[in-house]
Amino acid sequence: MKSCLKANAILWVAGLLLSGCGFGGVPSERSLNLKNAPNARDSGGYPAHGGIVAWGRLYRSGKLSLLTQAECEKLRAAGIKTIIDLRNDQERAADPDAACLFDFARYESVPIQGAGSTREEGYGLFVSDPRFAEQFQAVFAVLAERENLPVLIHCSAGKDRAGGIIALAHLLLGVEPDDVMADYLLSTRAGREVNPRWLQAALEQVQAEGGIEALLSKRGIGPEMQQAVRANLLQEDTNGR
Repeated sequence: MKSCLKANAILWVAGLLLSGCGFGGVPSERSLNLKNAPNARDSGGYPAHGGIVAWGRLYRSGKLSLLTQAECEKLRAAGIKTIIDLRNDQERAADPDAACLFDFARYESVPIQGAGSTREEGYGLFVSDPRFAEQFQAVFAVLAERENLPVLIHCSAGKDRAGGIIALAHLLLGVEPDDVMADYLLSTRAGREVNPRWLQAALEQVQAEGGIEALLSKRGIGPEMQQAVRANLLQEDTNGR
């Protein structure tokens, strides 16, 4: 596998940061500008299969329990229709998502419990452990139905479980590993600890299982669903890159 820390990816992120920042330092073109959820951001815009990842259809975030009514209105204005919560039962009970979200968004609980004695092991198990197949199926089934979009996927910090799911979605869409890594590392701008070695462990496991399409197929996400996700989350690159 190519290194996920090539200079072009680093320079690409640097260019975004210079263009302006939203709350938490996330690049302004991505940030949802939520003071109480600073890692809430758009996952679109990356070069992918025959175009780019569509803007305004796939979002990621940390917990949403502290959102104000005004911040909920920002998510309503972004068109959010579905919220996928990857936290476990205890996490949700301790910090339930803000009630004002459910004036306009459907809620899906897809709990994923962390595993592994180290972060690198945990990221690898996130991909390799077949016990997560049901959760993967639930997430990608939502993404495969256009009426569910835009979707916001969140966990507690918006970097590990949400970061892993977004990375898998990006790979399916044809985003290059360098850009997958660059997007993951943007969580540092929101004050969240991430490490390229952690996600690299997951990316290497994807390759070990024959690539993203093979891995997802083994988890019950077959070619038809994979194509539906691509159709929903890709758009033409009008900039002609």
